[in-house]
Amino acid sequence: MQTLRNVPRLSPLHNSKSMRARRQLCVECRGSPISREDLFRYTNGRFLTEEGAQFSKRYVRFNVDQLCDVVASVSGSKRSPVSKIEKLEGGFSKALLMTTEDGSEYIVKIPCPNAGRPMYCTASEVAVLDFIRTRTTIPVPKVLAWSSDTTNAVGAEYIVMERVPGIQIFKKWDEMGESNRISLIKRLTQWEHELSEIQFPAYGNLYYKSSLSDSETVPLDSSIDPEGEFCVGPSCDPSWLIQHGHQLLPGVYRGPWRTLCDMGISLIGRSLVKANQHQNTQLPASLYGSSQDHLSLLHMAREVMPTISENSRLLEMSRPILWHADLHMGNIFVSENDPGKVTGFIDWQNTSINPLFLQVRWPVFLSPPEDYQEGQVMPKLPPGFEDMDDEEKELALYNKAKATWTKAYEVSSFLVNRKCWQGMQIPSPLQGIFRRCGQIWDEGSTPLREVLIEIFLSQRDLGFAPGSLPLHFSEGQIARHKQEFEIYQEWHQMRKFSKEMLDTDDEGWVPPERDLDETKCRNKMLFEYYVSKMRLRTPDEVKNMWPFPLDST
Repeated sequence: MQTLRNVPRLSPLHNSKSMRARRQLCVECRGSPISREDLFRYTNGRFLTEEGAQFSKRYVRFNVDQLCDVVASVSGSKRSPVSKIEKLEGGFSKALLMTTEDGSEYIVKIPCPNAGRPMYCTASEVAVLDFIRTRTTIPVPKVLAWSSDTTNAVGAEYIVMERVPGIQIFKKWDEMGESNRISLIKRLTQWEHELSEIQFPAYGNLYYKSSLSDSETVPLDSSIDPEGEFCVGPSCDPSWLIQHGHQLLPGVYRGPWRTLCDMGISLIGRSLVKANQHQNTQLPASLYGSSQDHLSLLHMAREVMPTISENSRLLEMSRPILWHADLHMGNIFVSENDPGKVTGFIDWQNTSINPLFLQVRWPVFLSPPEDYQEGQVMPKLPPGFEDMDDEEKELALYNKAKATWTKAYEVSSFLVNRKCWQGMQIPSPLQGIFRRCGQIWDEGSTPLREVLIEIFLSQRDLGFAPGSLPLHFSEGQIARHKQEFEIYQEWHQMRKFSKEMLDTDDEGWVPPERDLDETKCRNKMLFEYYVSKMRLRTPDEVKNMWPFPLDST
């Protein structure tokens, strides 16, 4: 198996200790000097939940001097040495801006333990970047050197790529003008149309054929890969790994999958293995459900999967497509002088090839605001706008603007990317069974049961002949589930409320500019406020459902 590609050989002279001794290397993070040890540690914030474990899965040690040698070797024949490293860092990778003495800038990514399956994660990201850069007009950074073999001189997997010119779009959005914003949104749907038109033969992840063994590859058609360079291989998503480790879940097939049913059965198999592991303690026990609940629902899902996978409406929207699943403003770069011009899209880590109906979604920054109406309904200011105070007017104007951007994306998708627009109209139960059957360990048993009951109650509307699905729920089972689902929805809303008020995520991330102790105090005050508004639940009941620890230590 070839896991090294495009990695320059380093001359003995360039690797010499004397050469390194003469190198003046400045290491910084957010404008302040840091130690080399700080390069390995996670320093981009703190966590409300399991902080030690959060830090551990983001810790990566590597040979800084050897990495500098790799970057110097791609800088051209003069081999300009690295003079500065600026640590940018993400949640799943070390991101380093490395500057050489001649002023050239390079981005280096080193995956953290939580990024996904070792070797595969890096090999796939590199292949995706190369494929998109050479086969579409979508601007992405060029990879200059990489290694997915941790036995290399650097001691870690890495990707060295060109720095995308320009600036992240959130820094220019407010000043770029409405015409530029709408034009950019339309261009985005055209690029997504390019991706959706590429024909892939299977679901999984994209790789170079040289990175994998023949037994785990499905070759691309010669019409899109005439040189036979790429292939579809196994999924490298971390969900296929044992929790908090690099080991693969035993006895589970990770792709590639040629059919929708095969992929669904593998997702169910993944959940069956996890159901026999320890319980997810991040969920309240009442929401997680018993192991017997999990096994029963998963066996039920496995029974109906072959029939659901043959649903004509679903099959029509199940073509394998490559898609950027995390398109937020931090991942889009525009020209600093001409912000209407996109200069690059970044963060393609774990970009997968999945069914169209699972891939298409609203870009994060264009997600519909509350009360948004799809279709031929243009966003308007609310009734009584003229009587509002200045603060209310400002909020109303912003909500209308946000809805207008969402509408621009919706209409443009309909006009230039019709198949993907249609994919977003697939009934939620048909999408939901594929989303939920692989996530029961993470979400508990209630969401999957909700989907199965929805399918059972609306079989005819979803296109299934009466009696074609081996599903049955009694009135008593449905009534009990309804009560449990109301509790799940309450927990879900509680979690959403607390995350929004604390400005955090599922893991309780606290940005470095905010004080952790202060955030913990706010979390406790928020809990007390929530308890004071609850009439049907005791403080202990709310505490058992509260998403973040309430201790202040």
